[in-house]
This record gives sequence, structure tokens and C-alpha cells, in this order.
Amino acid sequence: MHSPLNEKFGIQTEDLPDGTVALSLQTDASYTNEIGAVHGGITMLLLDGSMGRAAGRTLKPGQMCATIQFTAQFLLPAEGRLRAVGRVVRRGREVAFLEGECTREDGAVIARALGTWAIR
Repeated sequence: MHSPLNEKFGIQTEDLPDGTVALSLQTDASYTNEIGAVHGGITMLLLDGSMGRAAGRTLKPGQMCATIQFTAQFLLPAEGRLRAVGRVVRRGREVAFLEGECTREDGAVIARALGTWAIR
């Protein structure tokens, strides 16, 4: 599955053998907000994208999924190369529950997320 948004931002995608998905992005000053920190929306983009793609990997042909709820906790400032890994916690016929974690290059966890996806 090709994502024009990931291509536009230069986000790299890894579909891992265990069903998880990792998205990574090298940030620079162009990703910062008015106080000079990488905007939290960038972290949320990576988390939502990795979790959504993980949900998408469970779909049958003709099915689709969409985020219906998403909650993030920001633990540390984001900077440099960021990597978000999303995983399916539980998948039903119409709903999937996912979790994700975003880290900096130094391995520090900068954010965590939980989400719910509708399966159609």
C-alpha cells in the first residue's frame, strides 16, 4: 500500500515480520513550532500512521479501516530521527484496538498512543 503523505514528508515505512509497522522520519528545524520544538502533530502523524498500517495489514481484500479514536501521551521532547512502532492489541470483526510507541534516535520513548479503528 502506497501513502502519498508518507512520500511527501519522507517517512520511511517498515512492515515487520511480527505484524507491527514502524514509520521513521528525520526531523529538522522545518518541523518545529514557534518555541523551537518538533511539533507534537508530527509525532501523532507517525503514531497514527504506524498503528493504522498495522491494522490495515489484518484486512481481507475489499476491507478498509479508519481511526475512530486516538489518544497520545507526550513524555519527552521530539528531536532528530523519530521512529514510531504500531501494533494490533486485539482485532475483532468490526473494531481493532492498537497501541504505539515513538522513540528518538537515542532510544528514549517520547510518546505513547492508544487507538481504536473501525473495520469495514
